[in-house]
Amino acid sequence: MEFLINESQLKLILQEQDQSKMSDYMKELYSFTSNIINKVRKTYGLNLKLLLTWGASVGGLVMPLDNFIRSGRFDITDEQVALLLVGVACTYFYDNENALKKILSKIKEEGLEDIFKEVLLKGKNLKDSFTKFIKSSKVTINSTLDIITYAFLIPIITDIQSLITSGEDIQTVSMKVAKRLVASGVVLVGQVVLTEIIKKIIKKLS
Repeated sequence: MEFLINESQLKLILQEQDQSKMSDYMKELYSFTSNIINKVRKTYGLNLKLLLTWGASVGGLVMPLDNFIRSGRFDITDEQVALLLVGVACTYFYDNENALKKILSKIKEEGLEDIFKEVLLKGKNLKDSFTKFIKSSKVTINSTLDIITYAFLIPIITDIQSLITSGEDIQTVSMKVAKRLVASGVVLVGQVVLTEIIKKIIKKLS
């Protein structure tokens, strides 16, 4: 038996796949954060579980930095990579001076200070670029922490952009994407607020 679908049905199927993929991205970001926290705990004895509060957002910021570190320029272990990444994460997400001091002490002990400075600068540039993009999208923000709470959006901006051509109105697409992201269970922002943020991002990208 042969089944035929029209173009609009095909677009809907592809869009549903994209939105499902976004939910998977969120879980991947959260898992990435969990993994580096566990490595640092086992190797260096540092308990940074509180970072998991922002799990997906932390992953959105530091996963690109993981790719940068692993570009081949640095000869360091997986555990040292994890230490550097939680150092960056704590700088932006974790308002605990004692915890940050302990991490920086371990980084110094490992002889990673110069690499950390370079990775931290990359993180700042990424944060600043994302901040500029969010502000230009006319998303209302009250603090730097508000902005980086949305960092889970960084890896999926291009995916959101690809949905613009789906043929559906912006409000509908925004609601569907927000629903998928919230359904991942690892995003702190509520569906209503997230829908408005995504709608503004889509308008910016259109």
